[in-house]
Amino acid sequence: MSVRGVDAVGVERAGAAGAAMDRRGQLLDRLADVIAEGGIEGVSIRTLAARAEVSIGTVQYYFSTKTDLLHRVWEYVRDDAARRFDAATVAQLPPAQRLSRLVDLLIAPDSEDRLARVWFALVARAAHDPEIAALHRAQWQHTEELIARALVAVHPDRSAESADAAAELLALLDGLTLAVLTEPDRMPPARARRIGRDWTDRWAGR
Repeated sequence: MSVRGVDAVGVERAGAAGAAMDRRGQLLDRLADVIAEGGIEGVSIRTLAARAEVSIGTVQYYFSTKTDLLHRVWEYVRDDAARRFDAATVAQLPPAQRLSRLVDLLIAPDSEDRLARVWFALVARAAHDPEIAALHRAQWQHTEELIARALVAVHPDRSAESADAAAELLALLDGLTLAVLTEPDRMPPARARRIGRDWTDRWAGR
């Protein structure tokens, strides 16, 4: 086979792999819609096939069971959340702005936010799904460490307190997001953000 032929085969295989990843991503995107609208209870291979307008066999090619679907969609929304952080270029901001932006990013922007609704449904599932629980622990440990670094950057003299403070702030933001999702009249997003920023202002000594 010529070099040109090898290159052509490589391009063809890469294209096929890319198409498979695109299809898999499209299915996970539709699955996120299903969970955001109806919760975990509405998830099945049949439901996803109908929502994505593909055959059941197509879904089963990528995901063998409902459990597999849920584990993969967790990774999908985790990566979606990571893109939000990257898009906001949080790391490039001055310390105080970085902390404020983290607060904004970790509170649901409204009660219909898809990412937050899927997160909420999957966290509830984690209580009796060890693999999802492990994924959640790893992600939230990373998030807590990110917050701790932001707190130290704002107030270096309080670095010894930063780990516990980050855990406290993350728990507060989790609770605020839950309230925004389930009680938007009592806890509209603007109120939630104000409460979160009041906490960070106290940390900074303002």
